Amino acid sequence: AQMLRQASVLAGAALRGGPRVAPELSQLTQVRHLNVHEYQGAELMAKYGVRVPPGIACHTPDEVAAAAAKLSGASGEVVVKSQVLAGGRGLGTFTSGLVGGVHIVPVAEARGLSEKMLGQTLVTKQTGAGGKPVNALLVAEKLNLVNEMYFAILLDRQSAGPMIIACSEGGTSIEDLAETHPEKIIKMKIDLDKGLTKKQALELASGLKVSGSLDDAAEQLTALYEVFSKTDCTMLEVNPLAETGTHLLYAADAKLNFDDNAEYRQKELFALRDHAQEDPREVAAGKFDLNYI
Repeated sequence: AQMLRQASVLAGAALRGGPRVAPELSQLTQVRHLNVHEYQGAELMAKYGVRVPPGIACHTPDEVAAAAAKLSGASGEVVVKSQVLAGGRGLGTFTSGLVGGVHIVPVAEARGLSEKMLGQTLVTKQTGAGGKPVNALLVAEKLNLVNEMYFAILLDRQSAGPMIIACSEGGTSIEDLAETHPEKIIKMKIDLDKGLTKKQALELASGLKVSGSLDDAAEQLTALYEVFSKTDCTMLEVNPLAETGTHLLYAADAKLNFDDNAEYRQKELFALRDHAQEDPREVAAGKFDLNYI
């Protein structure tokens, strides 16, 4: 069941120039959010100039084999990633017994692996015991990632506006890191009228300890903010945001949530909704513009 959401619909409206409302009032609003698959989020981010690993969404073993041959590169390997709307895929387990929802394999093994993943149910720490069906796989180029960071933009209840949370250490649980080393977490509130300024973007790039060009990194962070502000995001989380051996910044894995109240304005985006990943009771309630509690 969908829980009472704390993020404010009216804060989302403020991102688009609407009226700002006291946080204590905005917290009374119940909101449902659209989630999209990793490959869909990557396609969206790429439209705004965000670098993402080359990848192809596949729904059959034959498609996986063709995509693997195309994306193998010099390593001769590809990354095969289950597409479910839940975190913890890498440490998940299929009900069939196969361990791991994300695998790095030689091209020749990609097709056989996909046969064990497609149509199966993956259970992770976020899916619940019932798991989620894997109806699509993302076959991606294996990048040489040498420096992993964490970057997220979300709606802050206190300010009813966007806040950036970042850390120079990514690819792991940000919650655990925040508990053990809170001094490593960067928090930055963004002015709704000004957006993410160049000065702020450069400050963030420096705080993330990028090894490449600060200006290039700042441009990538600005592009991520553009995705957030122009597509009615309620959360954009990139973990890891990573540098390659050539010192270029990539959004290696991202999760995006969107405000359901913006459906009338984001029709193309909301057409991506995968009802197979949602609670059927919530889907039924949504047809009547209701939330299942």
